Amino acid sequence: MNGVMDIILVLGYLLVGAICLLIPSTYLITALFSLIKRSDSPLFSEDLPFVTILIPTFNEGENVKRIITGLKTIDYPEDKLEIIFIDDSSDSTSEVINAFKSHKGNVQVLRRHGRFGKPSALNDGLARSKGEIIVVYDADSLPQPSSLKTLVNALKEEETVAAQGGYEVEHRNTLNKLIDLEYALWQGGQLVAVPVLIGYNYAVKRSYLEKIGGWDPDALAEDHVLWYKIYSDGKKIKYVENAKVKVLEPVSLKEFIKQRKRWSRGSAQATEKIRKEGGRLLPEPYALNLLAFSARYIAPSQTAFFMILLLFLLPLALFNPNLHVLTIIVSVSILLSLFASLLFCVRMGKLKLWPLFIPLSFLILYQNILFLKVRRSDITWEKIQK
Repeated sequence: MNGVMDIILVLGYLLVGAICLLIPSTYLITALFSLIKRSDSPLFSEDLPFVTILIPTFNEGENVKRIITGLKTIDYPEDKLEIIFIDDSSDSTSEVINAFKSHKGNVQVLRRHGRFGKPSALNDGLARSKGEIIVVYDADSLPQPSSLKTLVNALKEEETVAAQGGYEVEHRNTLNKLIDLEYALWQGGQLVAVPVLIGYNYAVKRSYLEKIGGWDPDALAEDHVLWYKIYSDGKKIKYVENAKVKVLEPVSLKEFIKQRKRWSRGSAQATEKIRKEGGRLLPEPYALNLLAFSARYIAPSQTAFFMILLLFLLPLALFNPNLHVLTIIVSVSILLSLFASLLFCVRMGKLKLWPLFIPLSFLILYQNILFLKVRRSDITWEKIQK
């Protein structure tokens, strides 16, 4: 009888170990592959396509000066570039945009009276535009001079219909450093598997947008719906690390929570929509990509949860030898994620931020709980103060 119980116990430990170590192991493998993944060198074509930049604005205040500063230094032929601001503002934003327009012949301002949401603004801008390639920036984006060319050149392949550029956060407080680390870890994963669109600093072929009818006007997360549709159609998204922008993120926890609530609801809404339409959320091979994609979000939150669990396991294991193996499994899981995050930080040039991984893990755990809580809530678009 004892022999049978020992076998059951061993099998139980193996099962628990496999479950607990699957995500952090995947996270580590992805991190290892990211170290050897090099960015493609930009091969700028002599015959650059005509590009339209769309910038939705709504009461941006001083932040709109960031995108204007970036646009002034963008390295792209002016005769092949048009810039369209879709402006719903009731503050000084309109005056700043109009002053910029008065000095640039390729700038248009589409004034709308009322707030109808970002996807609506993008669709109105698309209808006004002439570009073969449509590029989306947010008002607080500060693109590097070469970023536009680098982004556009990533769309040479016929099957690649969209490209997502790299992004960093301006460090104005500790919360911004945490978000910057979070984004670096996300992008480290995108180097290896499942590039996605994040709502700004991305380019899409006009032909594809027209084929699908533009952006979903009812979506809280129009970027999610768009990349789900791209993968459903068997097309590709390319992550272009060197096409970088620097952005602003919330400096208060209140605004951060408001932002993540909308993202969570928007993500759930987009997932439900595509599933009902029989679409595909990720490219093939689906199971492998789902594992790699999920690890980006689950591994840090699992680390936070296991650290809490370890506080209870360690004293209990002193009196119960049966908990020794479980304690080791939990500890190894934490170490795997910590090492993976270190490798991602090395790869993305964010090593100084790595000590923030543990507090970030607890923040991501909170976000995942928030996602489950608000996924069916009635959340509308709100302006996030940055």
